[in-house]
Amino acid sequence: METPPEPARSLDRPVVGSLANYKNWNRGSALLSLQWSKRTDDSWWLLNDVELGQLDGHGVFVVWLNGSGVEVSAVLYVGRGDLRYEFARCRRDPLFRTTGLHVTWAKVNDMRQLDDIGAYLYHQLHPLWGEAVQSTRPLSVNSPITA
Repeated sequence: METPPEPARSLDRPVVGSLANYKNWNRGSALLSLQWSKRTDDSWWLLNDVELGQLDGHGVFVVWLNGSGVEVSAVLYVGRGDLRYEFARCRRDPLFRTTGLHVTWAKVNDMRQLDDIGAYLYHQLHPLWGEAVQSTRPLSVNSPITA
């Protein structure tokens, strides 16, 4: 006599609330604290000043244009993936040839979290370029804009 197989069960606890509504994404979840990269003088990097050799590993990054003074005028792009490769790809794109673009990045040790972090940042920062990252479990992180 054979025992019929049981249906697969999730090992996670059931999710409470609607993940479909991005306004609820940061409610009730722990905030992951990322180390956003800055220059040694505590200022933000200019995109063209970043040496590709200093980038290592996978992570997320944000490109923006400052307005007058130090205020962020527009978040242009939220990226994720292999940092060295993604920065090189951005530099080849004519959209990123504007002078004065600022950038920061944070390494993410668990590559499985990249899409979830990217989705959260995309919906929080509303970049002008790129497509929304699809994720059913966005992961709340500290914003580089307020860091």
